[in-house]
Amino acid sequence: MSALPAELVDLAIRLAADLVCMTILVRGIYLRYHAAAEFAFAHMMLNLVTFALVWLMHGAEFGVGVGLGLFAIFGILRYRTQALKIVDLTYLFMAIGLALINGLQSETIHLGEIVLLDLVVLALPAFMEWRAAAAREQTVNVIYDRVDLLPPAQRAELLEDLRLRLGLECVKISVGEVDLLRETVRLTLLVRPKGP
Repeated sequence: MSALPAELVDLAIRLAADLVCMTILVRGIYLRYHAAAEFAFAHMMLNLVTFALVWLMHGAEFGVGVGLGLFAIFGILRYRTQALKIVDLTYLFMAIGLALINGLQSETIHLGEIVLLDLVVLALPAFMEWRAAAAREQTVNVIYDRVDLLPPAQRAELLEDLRLRLGLECVKISVGEVDLLRETVRLTLLVRPKGP
C-alpha cells in the first residue's frame, strides 16, 4: 500500500485546522452571543468554499487575487439583497479570513505563524463578546418620535424618556436620520438592562 502524497496530507491538516477554527468561531463564539442561527450555515459554507478556491488556485497562473476578487463580487451581489448587521458581516469576514490564513500555501509562511494568527483571530472576538456580555450592553436601533428632545440641552430628559419607555439604561446615543415630516428620528442606542 503506497503512502499518501505529501500534498494530500498537507491539505488534510490545513482543512482540519480550518474546520476546527470555524467550529470554535461559529459554535463557541457566534452562536453563544447571537441568536442568528441561519448565519451559522452561511459562515461555514463561505469559509469552506473560500478555503477550497484558495487551495485549488495555488498553482494557477492568474493568482489568488483574481479568484478572490470574483468571489467577492458574487458575495456582494448575494448579500446585498438582505440588510445584515455589522456583527454578522464581521463574522462573515472572519470566516473568509480564516479560510485564507489556513488555505494559502507559501514556502515563506511557517506553521507557527498560521497557528498564531488563528489563535488571535479567535481570541479577540471571544474576548470582545465576553466583555460586552459581562457589561450586559447591547446595541438597539429605534425610531423615536420625540425630536424635540434631540438638542444637547435636552439630553437628560431624552435619556429619562428612553429609560422609561424601553426599560433599559442608555449608555450612549447616536442620532441617525431625522424625518421632520413625520417628526421621527432613528437612534442607535448602546443599552444595558435597568438595575433593580
